[in-house]
Amino acid sequence: MGLIDIVSKVAPGYANRYALNKLAYEVNSKAAKRSQRLYDAATSTQYRKTINGAGQSPDNLIAQAGTKLRDMARHLEENHDLTNAIFDDLLNNTIGAGVSKTPMAKTNTGELAKDLNDLLLELFDEFAQSPDTANEFGFESLERQIGRHYFRDGEIFIRPMVANSRFSYKTGIPFVLDLLPAEYCPMEYDQLANGINLGVKVNQWGAPQTYYFHKNHPSDVYQPASVIATQVTGVSAANVMHIKLTKRIKQRRGVTLIHSVVNAMQDVKDALESERIAAKVAADFTFAITKSSEVSGPTTINGDGNRSFGMTAGMGFELLPGEDVKTIASDRPNSGLNDFIKGLMRNVAGGTGTRYSAISKDYNGTYSAQRQELVEGTIGYRSHFVHLKRKFYAPMWEQFVFAAVQSGRVPVNLLRGVDRSTLARCEFRPPSLPWIDPQKEAKAWQTLVEAKLESRQEIMRSRSRDPSKVIEEMQAEADNDLFGSMIESGAEDAQATLDNDNADTEQNDNESNAA
Repeated sequence: MGLIDIVSKVAPGYANRYALNKLAYEVNSKAAKRSQRLYDAATSTQYRKTINGAGQSPDNLIAQAGTKLRDMARHLEENHDLTNAIFDDLLNNTIGAGVSKTPMAKTNTGELAKDLNDLLLELFDEFAQSPDTANEFGFESLERQIGRHYFRDGEIFIRPMVANSRFSYKTGIPFVLDLLPAEYCPMEYDQLANGINLGVKVNQWGAPQTYYFHKNHPSDVYQPASVIATQVTGVSAANVMHIKLTKRIKQRRGVTLIHSVVNAMQDVKDALESERIAAKVAADFTFAITKSSEVSGPTTINGDGNRSFGMTAGMGFELLPGEDVKTIASDRPNSGLNDFIKGLMRNVAGGTGTRYSAISKDYNGTYSAQRQELVEGTIGYRSHFVHLKRKFYAPMWEQFVFAAVQSGRVPVNLLRGVDRSTLARCEFRPPSLPWIDPQKEAKAWQTLVEAKLESRQEIMRSRSRDPSKVIEEMQAEADNDLFGSMIESGAEDAQATLDNDNADTEQNDNESNAA
């Protein structure tokens, strides 16, 4: 019989509380041991420290970083070839030379309004000559500028201007885009009591209500920062397209795509620069003359206290008694440099969602390896394209169509019988990815079509072609009997070549018999 059993005879209430407390202690003790086993990573040790501050809100993290990340990304773009290779690879595979656009307005019967869609494309081509307020770019160049700011700065602001009486439009379409880089919306502009943080005012649900912009570029105004911060104007969020790259929910401002690999990219840059300097130093031939301590004698030296030699190709020089010449080895080029740089560049490619072969221009590997790299990279490229499509292309097209209709450039007769809910519909297609082995790729598509698992029109769209135009061209070729004439011409050429070969063979045989 234990002590607690004896106590329970005299004071059962006390014994009961003791037993309950003991049981709770044992349970908590076991739970603490389990949590210690499960969360060792959260415990600081002499080898690894825990990460603090990761639970902050995304806006606080952006506010603490300020413009540093954006400035570092711009600096690397201006001074590092690898950074340009990353952004160019993303642009080439996301936007290319320009995203393909196919208007999809339909009639009330569900058929495509071909004449209206063709006219909208013609009007858009007219608008594309001068789509921005500064009249700097064609639309294709403007697309790449928007994409570059999106990847490099993490965000860009666009103000569509429709039928603005204060603006002189360069085309017959009263529609233009005002591009505002990230620094036009000051991060330091805060009025927390009014819900304004990082230059953006949001409602209780986190949706933007107002953006605050500088009237001019902040670095062009030679005034104190405290004065510049007050010279902002608010613009309703309904009139602003904010294209931003975010990593967390309810993040008011975007962050550069290379934020997680900036250090690795700087390491690549520093390693290459150090190796170049070492190679230049190694190119200067260096040697030392050693002298035995047992031999001493006069030595001719220059004013700097050094012994000088004139060096020419194939020359020799006489050493003094007891002297010996030893060269200083440079150990250059570094045989391990390429593997080291390749490892860093693979890390950079993984952190940016790009392909190692594309940014390094190293295309060694089997077909299967290259194909797998292309497949994995395609997912990242297409996700960026879909984001740009939702936040830029679709809203832009809708306002373009509205401006074209309101200005009277679209005849009323073309609008009759058109389903107005489809008037601003448009299909946007990213650039087609190149074929690694055209024969294998084409055979794969052919197999899918023959198995009725894919349509011919989808194949055309995947190659950034407009199916209606391709079908129209094929119909024109069939009407003109282009293929038939080509086949007949090819057959005639083949027969003529065969006749000439037979004639040459017969002549050679006759000459041989005569000999």
